[in-house]
Amino acid sequence: MGRHALISRNRSRTWVDAVVVGAGPAGLAAGRALARAGRSHVVLERGRVGQTWRTQRWDSFRLNTPAWASRVPGELMGEAPGAFATAGSLVSGLERLAADLPVEEGVEVLQAERLGGLWRIETSDRPLAAASVVVASGFQNVPRRPALARALPAGIEQIHAADYRSPDTIRGPVLVVGGGQSGVQIAEDVLAGGHRVYLATSRVGRLPRRYRDRDAFEWLRESGQLEIPSETATPDMLAAAPPQISGAGTVSYQALADRGVTLLGRALDCDGRRLELGRDLGANVRFADETSTFFRGVWDAHAAALGRESAGPAATDPADEPAPHLHRLRGPRSLDLRAHGISTVIWATGFGASVDWLPADALDNRFRPQLPGLHVLGAPWLTHRSSASLFGIASDAERVGDALAGAAVSAAA
Repeated sequence: MGRHALISRNRSRTWVDAVVVGAGPAGLAAGRALARAGRSHVVLERGRVGQTWRTQRWDSFRLNTPAWASRVPGELMGEAPGAFATAGSLVSGLERLAADLPVEEGVEVLQAERLGGLWRIETSDRPLAAASVVVASGFQNVPRRPALARALPAGIEQIHAADYRSPDTIRGPVLVVGGGQSGVQIAEDVLAGGHRVYLATSRVGRLPRRYRDRDAFEWLRESGQLEIPSETATPDMLAAAPPQISGAGTVSYQALADRGVTLLGRALDCDGRRLELGRDLGANVRFADETSTFFRGVWDAHAAALGRESAGPAATDPADEPAPHLHRLRGPRSLDLRAHGISTVIWATGFGASVDWLPADALDNRFRPQLPGLHVLGAPWLTHRSSASLFGIASDAERVGDALAGAAVSAAA
């Protein structure tokens, strides 16, 4: 019987060095680091371990990072290094990681406040006191819909990307709103299911899945782009959405169009029948192309600097070929939803953070901690470019563990 089972059955302890909120990859990475540092702690999860990965991923979903780059839970997924795991495989790995940690499932954190030099945490189970709190409750797990969703015709079914499961569960034709990772992948999945698909694009860059016979994450790691410090990042880098990429291969606007998806500009408003669209379709395609071209150029320069010009043939992936014939398109001004038979709208419009249990002044606008004894894991650009990824969370968790171990040593001195 592991410690997980023991602590889940005995919740009488009310004091720990640290309370970790959230038992996803970030929270479990924090728990592992705290265990290694010898700090008493508890990892609280309002649902089950890996709750978001259980409930907010579609059936055909694959991780965007190969197994070797998914450092949390890493080898516990049981995947080959170059494989792209399913959400189920990731959850299984997280469960294995949690088995040796003091994880308590079904415990929701209701409020946390700083009192008398300590943190007091109210939960659905019991109050806790701790010297430190680690916020790992997720910064991309609260579904967001734009205001225009309320103006759509009543007969249209509306689904957020978090609730989409498969083409078999929806009616078509389908409008997907949002051109980020989820939007393009869901559009591809719905199209493969035989539906007519319209995609309202947005300004999002693209990464090729492979370039010169190597995976994009190999290039990103070797060229140092995964470790760019947040303090050296430009405002554009900090504000940019994660680039389009899929574990199933390169996904691009032009590849979707070639397969029959109708591309549109950004969704702006709705009058109850017609969806108002931005005239930015071509600009959105061009931006994605230019982003991919930029990354490939950086990788070529890196290979050349190492004397590896022959690292492999240049890009031959048709999905990643720039589409200049689309760059000047403005797209229609509007889409008559009824006339085009749209019966389902899938909102791939992003997620918010699950941090409403914290004091209002606890985090700044980039989710960096502002109060003593407060630590954050899993936020975008927290310390470096990959802070929010399964690759970068691991190193940030070790920093938290080292900081808490150092704080304990200072207190003892």
